[in-house]
Amino acid sequence: MIREITSTANPLVKKLRALATSKKARQQSNTFIVEGWRGLSTLLTQNSPHYQIEQLFITPNWVNDPRLPTDLDTILLPNFVFEKISDVKNAQGILGIVRFSTPPFKFSKTAGHYLLLDSIRDPGNLGTLIRSAVGASYDGILLHGDCVDPYNPKVIRATMGTFAFADIWSITTDDLDALLAADYTLGITTGQGGENLYESTFSNKHLLAIGSEAHGICKTLQQRATQHITIPLADTCESLNAAIAGSICMFQIKSH
Repeated sequence: MIREITSTANPLVKKLRALATSKKARQQSNTFIVEGWRGLSTLLTQNSPHYQIEQLFITPNWVNDPRLPTDLDTILLPNFVFEKISDVKNAQGILGIVRFSTPPFKFSKTAGHYLLLDSIRDPGNLGTLIRSAVGASYDGILLHGDCVDPYNPKVIRATMGTFAFADIWSITTDDLDALLAADYTLGITTGQGGENLYESTFSNKHLLAIGSEAHGICKTLQQRATQHITIPLADTCESLNAAIAGSICMFQIKSH
């Protein structure tokens, strides 16, 4: 059964707005918003151990859509109420509250490829890197330093639904040292002077670190790096976007 809320002053609407705008609200409730059918359909068709849709919110054009599940609490919102929550210019008119659980950080002691993201602040870059890591079959995504919240709506949207297949952890320097003690190699990207990406060999226990475009790789990672990687570029191109550089490196490293 679908129930209806018609006021922007309703506490549930206020909760949705908080989840859309506040990292603190998401962390305290262990929930976040997924807007759009692509991300929601992924969760509806995959048995994810980390994510569970709790409620759906729809606009009137979704009421008779046969794709809607019948066993979920579904709430109808007028378009003007939905627009108060959505930050999408052309909203699809459907979103869900998703509960997440983050398991303790663990890694394979025998082999693995992990993407290590150092203070990535741009939501689009983080979402794209998550999407590429899933596409390249990386074993996990490790957030280091002051990264944007992976459950920020803009991040989730940029993953194009692939967040449901990603293991994402925030790690400390101690966690990093544990990986290195287990014989993982740490590769960091550098604009010049590193090994040519396409001429390098890589361990089957490898961490690929990508830093923010504004500040690059932090000193903590630089001091621990065992490999410096350079993507060869034409002289007319000084550098690549962080998400593009990370994506190129991941697929090349996994091809070895």
